[in-house]
Amino acid sequence: MSAQSGRVKDAAASLSSDEASKTAEAKRTDAKDAAQLYEEADNYAQKKFDDFEKRHMPFDARLADKIKQEQRDLAARYAVVLAARKPQGKDLYYLGMLYNLARNYDAAYEMMRRFLTENSNATGEPAQNARAVIVIQAAKKDLLPEAESRLAEYAKNQPQVAEDRYNLESWMVTDYFKAKDYARAQPHAREMFNTAKLVAKAKDPFERDKMLSEAATLLSEADLKLKKKDEAVAVAQELRQLALTLPSGNLYKLALRRLLAIAPDIDLFKSFNDVAAAAPALRDIVADEWIDQAPVKLANLRGRVVLLDFWATWCGPCRVTFPRLQKWHESYKDKGLVILGVTNFFGHAEGKQLTQPQEVAYLRDFKKRFHILYGFAVADSSENDRNYAVSSIPTSFLIDRRGVVRFISIGSSDEEAAMLNKMIKKLIEEPAEKSGPATTGSGDAETKSP
Repeated sequence: MSAQSGRVKDAAASLSSDEASKTAEAKRTDAKDAAQLYEEADNYAQKKFDDFEKRHMPFDARLADKIKQEQRDLAARYAVVLAARKPQGKDLYYLGMLYNLARNYDAAYEMMRRFLTENSNATGEPAQNARAVIVIQAAKKDLLPEAESRLAEYAKNQPQVAEDRYNLESWMVTDYFKAKDYARAQPHAREMFNTAKLVAKAKDPFERDKMLSEAATLLSEADLKLKKKDEAVAVAQELRQLALTLPSGNLYKLALRRLLAIAPDIDLFKSFNDVAAAAPALRDIVADEWIDQAPVKLANLRGRVVLLDFWATWCGPCRVTFPRLQKWHESYKDKGLVILGVTNFFGHAEGKQLTQPQEVAYLRDFKKRFHILYGFAVADSSENDRNYAVSSIPTSFLIDRRGVVRFISIGSSDEEAAMLNKMIKKLIEEPAEKSGPATTGSGDAETKSP
């Protein structure tokens, strides 16, 4: 009996300890004001992630999902605590944010409506966040007049987060399309496109391209629904020109796909014939090894027409393009054309693992076998691919004598080759700038020993 009695005492002590811990936690929670409750819940996941990184602990997507769920659960508990206090004023905002964080969206919507109604003079971030929550939830509920009104308020006030504005406009476009009200969808789609252009420089290249393409597609589709085909084509052309300016091979591909979907019979060469305006300086090609090519910066090639060809030895379509590239090299090298192959170290070739020196030797032999006389830049990273947003190969960027990208060619089809050939001829015939010939900083590929 004494042993059993001891176990009962231990269990009672453990229970007492748990209750004491819960009581202490409840007191700590009660001591926090509304802002502190929200801040703690809002920062929960990031603090956990930072701690894992600091301690160099293993981390995966499943653990990330678990932590995010813990964050939502914490927000839900704190929302119950704050709601029991019967909040007023700005505390209503923090309760709405806790509901939103906990994904209790209906409660968040109602709380933000109440916050703005009872605090008509609310300004700054709380008011803007409240409006954003209402826009999204009202749009979900097909309450478009309310969503429209709150979005108009958001647009007139500060602060504004461009990416948030993009998402709010997207919700409006989606719902107006669902309602087949294309006249109201069109200005929101235009605002999406304008906002995407504003945030373009700060985004990951492929995320940026997705935003721009999505907005341009919705805008051009709204124009088509409104029987404004010329405007729809103009949007696709604007997207294509933007792809040249960035430059982005990926966005160019998306823009061209959209243009051909709208106007399948368009004369592409004629539509690309405009002389491009000056563009920002291009990113220099990063190379850990130059093969049959002295290291060169694009600025030093001003006055020349430059063709950057992104390729890889394992790429079948790339090999199809080699005879064409070689022909252009031989035909136009004395008229100002410089072709530069851009590829990466992959650590293998033809089924064999290769060290970097072995891969350099392989590339030199590859050039001989395929009779390639222009030089290569070889990078040990994907930096060039990211800088030029190359999502498939072969992709070529044609740069005029002023250093402006005028054409992007993707793939190895005969149609692509014909278009690129026309553009090369066109740019070769354009006069160089009056400032005089640029120094190339490169040797003649044919005269350098391999």
